[in-house]
Amino acid sequence: MKEPMQYLLVGFPYSGKTILAKKPEKRLGFARINIDELKFKRGYTKVGDDDVPDKVWDEIFKEADELIVKYLSEGKNLVNEYAWMTREWRERARKVAKKAGFQTKIIYLDIPLEVVKERWKENQKSKKRFDWPEHEFKNYINDFEELTEDEDFIVYDPTQPITIWIDRNLT
Repeated sequence: MKEPMQYLLVGFPYSGKTILAKKPEKRLGFARINIDELKFKRGYTKVGDDDVPDKVWDEIFKEADELIVKYLSEGKNLVNEYAWMTREWRERARKVAKKAGFQTKIIYLDIPLEVVKERWKENQKSKKRFDWPEHEFKNYINDFEELTEDEDFIVYDPTQPITIWIDRNLT
């Protein structure tokens, strides 16, 4: 049997990480970690990340790290949405899995910045998902660290039907 794998979803906000993460969760039984859901579970549903106390963020990341080990140790592949912004965050998630004896692969959602900005603007009107304050959205764009070749990643191809891409890359 193949060892379980942690897949880190990396891309700008509004690049489609959650949409992509939910597909292997439903289709293949992968476990999924979403940092926003962990934040919302603690009652921070209507505030931006800047308004969440550092102590709470520490708790959220501790829980996420514990979930990485739990799911992989249970033999489940894992789609992890918490490590998307900086190399430091990606390395943190990778180290947690490695310490527990598991490997990590990054899936990069390389969606053009113009598309991401349009999706954010659309959400400003529709409010279909959490609405990031403009200053935080801009900070995320500015703080995002592009992947480097040594980070072992595959690029998600949004021109392919999502189920075909998953079958070709995650099974």
